Amino acid sequence: MKQAIDYSLHQHTFLDVGSRKKSHTAYMLIMTSGCAFVRLGKAEYTVTASNGFFIPFDCLHAVTIMPGSTYNKVEFSPRLTMPICREAGFFRITPLISAVSKELNKWLKMGNEVSLEGESGNLLRVLADQVAKLKVNSKSTSPTLNGHHQLCMTSLLKGDKVTDNKALEAITNYTGFSVKEIEACVLLREALKLSRSGRKLPQIAETLNTSPEMISSLATPILGQAL
Repeated sequence: MKQAIDYSLHQHTFLDVGSRKKSHTAYMLIMTSGCAFVRLGKAEYTVTASNGFFIPFDCLHAVTIMPGSTYNKVEFSPRLTMPICREAGFFRITPLISAVSKELNKWLKMGNEVSLEGESGNLLRVLADQVAKLKVNSKSTSPTLNGHHQLCMTSLLKGDKVTDNKALEAITNYTGFSVKEIEACVLLREALKLSRSGRKLPQIAETLNTSPEMISSLATPILGQAL
């Protein structure tokens, strides 16, 4: 990153599958629409619209962004001397964080550069002050879902079938995506990972216990490209 604090707006038409890596910066993920899945170790956290998730420095993680999702990313350089939260987890998007984020988004949409100079710099420093006080929570992987429904959400993200209709309804309401959409995206996420490791389509289909035709039919609308 070019400056000590960086702010960006991201809009994803297609599924975005990030690789598992250590974070070189600390950052706030502020979901404005859609849904993201953040993997930390064996746990995968569901970050829905109007929720925030914090990743500290040197945190091994992977982020999957669902199609049609938008989010803001506020990155903090290790060069900063101010105290920064050292734990990963959900954080509350306060009215102040929300207001500052909206102003910076307006700034970006007008074609202006967000920098540490001038008005945008003042706004970035407000976010820096907020991250210094940040309190995170990682006890629940899907806040507001009850324990059983969270287990069902975890099963879906592993590619397992879930048949509990009440749980499926709760998951759809929570994420904003139908279960079929989540299942298709999880399948394509695994297919893409295998493709990146050098596997060919027939091998990928065999590993995922599906057909090459199924993967091919889903790839372009979900990933925006063929495998």
